[in-house]
Amino acid sequence: MSDLTAIRSSSPLKRIMQAVRAVGAGEYTPGMLSDLEKDTSDIGQLARMLDVMARGVSLRDHQLRLIRKVIPIGVALSAEKDYNRLLETLVVEAQFFTNADAGTLYLLEDNSLKFVILRNTSLDLSMGGTSGNPIPFYPVKLYNTDRSENRANVASQSALTHQRINIADAYQADGFDFSGTKSFDERTKYRSKSFLTIPLENSEDKVIGVLQLINAKDADTGEIIPFADNDVLEALILLATAALDGYILEASLRQEIAQLKIEINESRRANQVAEITDTAYFKELKEKATMMRKRDKK
Repeated sequence: MSDLTAIRSSSPLKRIMQAVRAVGAGEYTPGMLSDLEKDTSDIGQLARMLDVMARGVSLRDHQLRLIRKVIPIGVALSAEKDYNRLLETLVVEAQFFTNADAGTLYLLEDNSLKFVILRNTSLDLSMGGTSGNPIPFYPVKLYNTDRSENRANVASQSALTHQRINIADAYQADGFDFSGTKSFDERTKYRSKSFLTIPLENSEDKVIGVLQLINAKDADTGEIIPFADNDVLEALILLATAALDGYILEASLRQEIAQLKIEINESRRANQVAEITDTAYFKELKEKATMMRKRDKK
């Protein structure tokens, strides 16, 4: 006899009490009182009220778990001053929350998605970031040579459309060119299967990069499965993108300030030179030098 069958064989009031204890222990599941909820008596009303309450508690507990997991990471990302470590943390945490075997982070530069982080747990592969290992792959261009949009690559498609793309099996996917992925698999004896590709948008809804997660694993069996909806990942992406965008803006501001200093220094030097060359003493020296050159020529 299953646990659910055993519970349902109990008296209605006893089952209500069992459900209350399950709520307190965090073990309540929707449907536990489904047959009692159909009852038109007070017991049915009580069962319905309990189910609503239990669902609310479950949602609250889920939100609390979300806050406990993600908020500290968001704070750490915002305080991170090492750019490479910031990028790497985004990929590592995204892999953790989705149980993904691999992850790649691209940043958008000059209409191309540049590889900046590449990690693969099964292959013990780590490139970019703090690893010090260069990534030997060419950037993914958003536009073809004829200026048409590059919709063949899943990462560029995600960046162009501002939409995430969830693929259960890359080898069976239509509309995308996974020849590069298959070539990588052939060289490394790997099997890239499930993909989740996410555009990273700043506060102005502009794409600044793309996060790609590969091969979600079932926590119990280790089997490769499709990526599921993940509220924790959603929160992580929002916080990490905000931190990344803030870092990029700060770096851009520092660069502008440095350029302004150079321009000011150059202008100052030009003014100083002009002040010197306009003096009577400098003009006199210039005339003497001209006379000496003429005399030397004779």
